[in-house]
Amino acid sequence: MATLQESADLSTSPKAAGREKKLLERAWDALWAAGFEEGAARRYLAWMLDYIVFHGKRHPQEMGVPEVRAFLADGRFSGPAAAKRVEAAAAIRFLYEVVLERHWPRGALEDSVETDATHPQQRQEPVYLNGRQPGVKLRDRVRNALRVGQYALETEKTYLAWIEKYILFHGQRPPEKMGALEVEQFLTHLAVNQKVAKDTQRQALNALVFLYRTVLGQKLGKIMAVRGRHGKRLPVVLTRKEVPGVLQRIEGANGVHRLMAEVMYGSGLRIKECCRLRVKDVDLERLQIAVRNGKGDQDRATVLPRRLVDRLRAQVDRVRRLHEDDLARGLGRVWLPTALRRKYPNAERELGWQYLFPANRFSVDPREPQDRIRRRHHIHVDSVQKAIRAAAKKSGLTKRVTPHVFRHSFATHLLENGDNIRTVQELLGHKDIQTTMIYLHVMEGGTTNVRSPLDLLEDEIASTLVP
Repeated sequence: MATLQESADLSTSPKAAGREKKLLERAWDALWAAGFEEGAARRYLAWMLDYIVFHGKRHPQEMGVPEVRAFLADGRFSGPAAAKRVEAAAAIRFLYEVVLERHWPRGALEDSVETDATHPQQRQEPVYLNGRQPGVKLRDRVRNALRVGQYALETEKTYLAWIEKYILFHGQRPPEKMGALEVEQFLTHLAVNQKVAKDTQRQALNALVFLYRTVLGQKLGKIMAVRGRHGKRLPVVLTRKEVPGVLQRIEGANGVHRLMAEVMYGSGLRIKECCRLRVKDVDLERLQIAVRNGKGDQDRATVLPRRLVDRLRAQVDRVRRLHEDDLARGLGRVWLPTALRRKYPNAERELGWQYLFPANRFSVDPREPQDRIRRRHHIHVDSVQKAIRAAAKKSGLTKRVTPHVFRHSFATHLLENGDNIRTVQELLGHKDIQTTMIYLHVMEGGTTNVRSPLDLLEDEIASTLVP
């Protein structure tokens, strides 16, 4: 296997050498982003280099399946070294699918894998995108696959939790030895014994489908589990008199919690969308907020309340002073997606990319523990939720008030003002108008203008009374 030191000698021309060096750097960054350990990442990079050198230092973009098969059929993989072919194939597949973003034809390597009569009982190890390695724990394999697929950190935690519950439910049996029947039993247990909602059961199913299809490479087939309960739920909405009663009682973070709650109510933001706002996303002149990577990875624009302009401008000044102090201490970085960080290497230290509601302390991204880079993240979601719940309790409301209630109230009050439902749909970022129409059932003027038959009965009783 070629050594990494040979990467400087990939080509005789400086232009080609620079191109290959750039490619290997991109591959190295992608391997780290996917969560590979250093030893595995170096082996993968060495196999990529071997593949390039084997074909006369041609760029992989100029090659395809025939060249891959020719490399894997080389004599270096014969005899005792045949087991290394699986890892080499996985490395080259990672190079094409993740780094070069090229489609990998299904079954492209079937002709290059030993299938002759000399190994009739040997089960061929499948090659997967998550860089499966012998001896790697299942949790790490799932985490690697999720990070290669660029799933959100919350999704990663949720999927791992459901997979762990599934394994414990079946007495810690290996998932490889289970299948559709065991998945059905687990999902039925959730619906029948734990009485979970339909969406919760679907979340567990998605996690297990990801485990079997993406990580283990097994087909589950049709799942016929008992479905969880699913009924129509009306959103909790505050009246116009109740909203200021809650907002005025929100305390903490030097007024930042209250400001965030007012932004959520005035702009219809979800709690995480509000926490993740960057300085550049707030346009104080056009009275507009840009929501980036919202639910479903969708961007949208929504209204910015005019009465919050001065306070948001003061918040931006506070972030500017805090950021300047961080830079003076040699810090000042903020989290950015890996690809964006590579494209704009200085962006993580710019003011515009800083969070509008920053945390008080620095932290290390759990997906990049090997870097140990201290960054200032946004304010924690839990602290905002606790502040709002405490304010609702102080106001004496019996309704269950959460940050999402402000979003419900935003939509309902707009409809009560006579705003077009399509406009409300766009401001909320709903894909389906049916989702927005649920607020028609809770707005004033829907049921409040209807007189109950019991009230009408009083008029009838009064007309029949004998004087």
